Amino acid sequence: MRTIFLLLMVCVAGAVAGCSSVYDVKYDYDQKTDFSRMQAYGWLPTPEGADIDDISIERVKKAVNTELKAKGLRLSSQDPDFLIAEHMGAEEKVQINNWGYAYGPYNGYWGGYWGNGGVSEYRYEEGTLILDFVDAETHKLIWRGAAKAEIDRVNTPEKKDKLVAEAVQKILESFPPQGAQ
Repeated sequence: MRTIFLLLMVCVAGAVAGCSSVYDVKYDYDQKTDFSRMQAYGWLPTPEGADIDDISIERVKKAVNTELKAKGLRLSSQDPDFLIAEHMGAEEKVQINNWGYAYGPYNGYWGGYWGNGGVSEYRYEEGTLILDFVDAETHKLIWRGAAKAEIDRVNTPEKKDKLVAEAVQKILESFPPQGAQ
């Protein structure tokens, strides 16, 4: 019976985690920056030795370009107001839930009647995308947005395109910051 309970909990944890594609979206910015003057942007080159493949780089650039164009900004290699750097990484994660209690067959608490409750373990790969916006003149960071997503089930180009587009859209929801100078 305990095996069935544990199997059920692992399946539930997997289903819940599978539903939440992009999470932990954050942003921060320099409050002294006048974002209303930002009209054009360019891309910083990917550093030598970065562990990012060209397909992923282009996928992120396409999604960012689409979102920023919709916000009225234009891509310009000539005299941009700010430059964008992208950072990506992945990490193995483990989620452990200790249920610590069990209920008996007669709707009463039986403190471990079916064992000690249950512990479920869920392993997954978490990807992180960070977008840094740097003032083109001062080379200072003016805005940073980041998002995380479970990526181990994202195994086709179409799924990757969709996930990156969703992450970029959620990151850039708060750009430009409202009320900033």
